[in-house]
Amino acid sequence: MQTSRFKGVFSKRRRHSTIGESERLGQNTTPGFHELFVEVAKLEEPSTSLLRVAPQQASEPHKESVDGCPEVSWIPSTRTHSKPHKSFSGLSDAIEEFRFRPTRVLSRRKRSLFSNKHTHSESCPTDAVPGAFPLAAPWYCYNDEDFTALPVFPGSEKAPPGSIDSPKASEPSEKFASGAAARAAVAAQNEILDALKNIRLAEPKVTRDSESGVGIEVRSHGDSTVDIGIPVVRKDPLAALPQELVGHVLSYLDSASLMNAGLVSRAWYDSATAGLVWRDVFRKEFGEVYYAADVSAAVPVGLGKAQGRQDWKNMWRARSALEQRWKDGYAAAIYLEGHFDSVYCVQFDEDKILTGSRDRTVRIWDAHSYECIKIIGLPIRNASAAIHPLQLETVDDGHRPCTTVFSPESNVEPAAVLPYLYHTGSILCLQYDDDLMVTGSSDFTLIMWDVKANYKPIRRLRAHTAGVLDVCFDKHYIVSCSKDATVCLWDRRSGDFVSRLSGHRGPVNAVQLRGNLVVSASGDGIAKLWNLTSGLCVKEFLSKDRGMACVEFSPDSRTILAGGNDQVIYQFDTNTGELVREMKGHEGLVRSLHLDSASGRLVSGSYDTSVKAYDLRSGDNVVNFTKWTSSWILSAKADYRRIIATSQDSRAVIMDFGYQLPGIELLAA
Repeated sequence: MQTSRFKGVFSKRRRHSTIGESERLGQNTTPGFHELFVEVAKLEEPSTSLLRVAPQQASEPHKESVDGCPEVSWIPSTRTHSKPHKSFSGLSDAIEEFRFRPTRVLSRRKRSLFSNKHTHSESCPTDAVPGAFPLAAPWYCYNDEDFTALPVFPGSEKAPPGSIDSPKASEPSEKFASGAAARAAVAAQNEILDALKNIRLAEPKVTRDSESGVGIEVRSHGDSTVDIGIPVVRKDPLAALPQELVGHVLSYLDSASLMNAGLVSRAWYDSATAGLVWRDVFRKEFGEVYYAADVSAAVPVGLGKAQGRQDWKNMWRARSALEQRWKDGYAAAIYLEGHFDSVYCVQFDEDKILTGSRDRTVRIWDAHSYECIKIIGLPIRNASAAIHPLQLETVDDGHRPCTTVFSPESNVEPAAVLPYLYHTGSILCLQYDDDLMVTGSSDFTLIMWDVKANYKPIRRLRAHTAGVLDVCFDKHYIVSCSKDATVCLWDRRSGDFVSRLSGHRGPVNAVQLRGNLVVSASGDGIAKLWNLTSGLCVKEFLSKDRGMACVEFSPDSRTILAGGNDQVIYQFDTNTGELVREMKGHEGLVRSLHLDSASGRLVSGSYDTSVKAYDLRSGDNVVNFTKWTSSWILSAKADYRRIIATSQDSRAVIMDFGYQLPGIELLAA
């Protein structure tokens, strides 16, 4: 008999003996009949457990037959047995098979068994198999040569429900070799135990099988867990994989997970702190650029130097702390004082800051020491101009500076250059790159300056009939706008006048250039999109109320932002011309806009003396600096670390989020 792998139900039936043999032996048998069931869990199902040998209980009351003998009836099963019924333990198949067999009438000898009364012995056969399934007390014995007796449960003197009569112990059968069925059942169980010795079952919730009526405990299929004794591979992958592959795998972790990985062991710490791993983590977290880089000016992006070995982990720490300061509005106020009148425009990079003023000069400041290192032009003192005291202690909803720093006094003098080479009016706008600086003035002209030749004037551009309010350029063209309601196009290399764009009905206050497209904002309340090749206006963007004072054109040419007298910042879709969003919060004219393309922040300055920063993805206001100057904000620019705003009170203020932050110098390009 194959017992190494059990499925379903194993049953052992006793052969029938004749009435003469029973009389010859002179033994009385116990009324009743039954079969011994051994239910074994399927090895493939981890939720079943090894079950004890248990008796089958009759679920139907017995009936008297025609000749007075007891008769047990079953209802035939209509279920098809061609395919095994799936259950969590296989027990249901056995019970159903036992319960739904065809009705049968007991033979004469079997009827005589029910008529006799005999008691069983209280002990099991003495020749039980050693090492059998351990029980607290003997709970089943066997009767005569043909049939086994119903079990006597430990601690119970009553027969199981549904039995014919309370069984009593009888002497072991002499013919049946004194318990051969028990030995066979126990041997089968022992073989299964040997096969399952490596399987450990968690303690499940025990329920009763309410369907069968058999006193067998079954385990809930969903409540048990199995810990298969399969050897678990506990080998450090760092010892088995090449270091390059380990670094590549670790680079997919986020910063928090990578730090936790470094706590495993010394080897893991060395791998988790490798420079190349943190380089990928840093760039993945902070290297996302929402818009393409502006080709006309090298705007700092805070990603470190392009070449050379860098401390990427400390760079990540510094940049993380910097971003948190942006969220908290934690910045130092650093004031640049030196101009004698209103400061209209500003532009800066990692090393220098350039400001243009109504005093007809451009000042160059050291971005690290905040000292003025050069003055371009001859300053004119305005007797009516006065520097008003600051109101930094004002209590309002805005963020206050964590500290206040003022630029040191400078003894620098203007360069000795002939006066006619400079502007004779206010410096209203400027822009520069590594080679060229262009300034626009209220004297109706623009001047080109050679940056590499220590800002030597190259050429003066004349075409406008009123003050030049804004200027921008790329590698091919210089574009300027004026109070004369026109936009002029110049050749960058030669400085020659190319064309004039007309169409606005009011002063053109701001202009931006992207490739072959130019966007202009005017006091007539309209922003126009121009095609430089045809010289035609291809699209218009209207404000809801009054004029526009500033405009920004995203480097990918998909978004146009404009602000003006109605105190609202408009975001338009360039392709469709539809209004995407309105950003509110200012209480005065929005005078300046700047899009920091590397961080996705939009910075605005207003006549309400406030500087705000918005998240361009959501439109939420993330920074609110109010009354950091004593007068109107005329211009505001920003990068990853700071905002620099100019004011009518003759100051420029640096709102530095990286002030005295450890490792901030690692982020500089």
